[in-house]
Amino acid sequence: MTRTKAIAAMLCAALFAGLAAYQARQRTIDRLESQVEQLEAARREALAKAQARERELDILRQDSAALARLRAQLKTNPPPAVTLAGTYLDKDKLVYVNYGTPDPALQAYLQALMNGSYDITAKGRAIFLKICAACHQPDGAGKDGVGPPLAGSEWVLAPGGQRLARIVLNGIAGPIRVQGRDWNLPMPPWRENLTDDQIAVVLSYIRSQLGTNKAPPIKPELVGAARQEAHPAPESAAELLQISDQ
Repeated sequence: MTRTKAIAAMLCAALFAGLAAYQARQRTIDRLESQVEQLEAARREALAKAQARERELDILRQDSAALARLRAQLKTNPPPAVTLAGTYLDKDKLVYVNYGTPDPALQAYLQALMNGSYDITAKGRAIFLKICAACHQPDGAGKDGVGPPLAGSEWVLAPGGQRLARIVLNGIAGPIRVQGRDWNLPMPPWRENLTDDQIAVVLSYIRSQLGTNKAPPIKPELVGAARQEAHPAPESAAELLQISDQ
């Protein structure tokens, strides 16, 4: 082998060795970049979960603060005896709401909730758990002798939502058929204690989050229109079925 050929062979060997080293290094870089992307995705997911937990804690903190204020107020103003005109909203029987008249304590709590920083779904869930879950159960499955199911209910999932809004505003009395079964449990009106926005938020939560419910949201304007129709007595199923709910 001549000197020139030997030098050329050495250069080729060095070139191939350098190329192999470069490829190995690039594979390492690519692997590290992939690991960094996976770690970043995991970090974002953990951050989102932490923020969701913080929103839930915020709701609980405001709820606890509101209840503490109410307990302080009620030490000098005991709640009335149990009647059919209202209900207790906490298990300690300290927060009593009269259905037919505005309740400043409840309204203050709900307004603080609506003004909070958490999202619409969290607000709807908080109102549902505070007001609706005692009868219809936290999962919306209903309970014999207490309240019919909301999850899967044809009244809840009707396209328009007009009938549902009127039930919340005016209450309902008499038999009503839900999922093939007759229920005859009166529901009180919430017209005096819930605003259009609050009713829209909680009904939207019920229609989209309970069980397999996936109906469109309720708009405050729809509730406002229903509120304008005077209805001094509770609704009946027969009356409601005469209303188009498309």
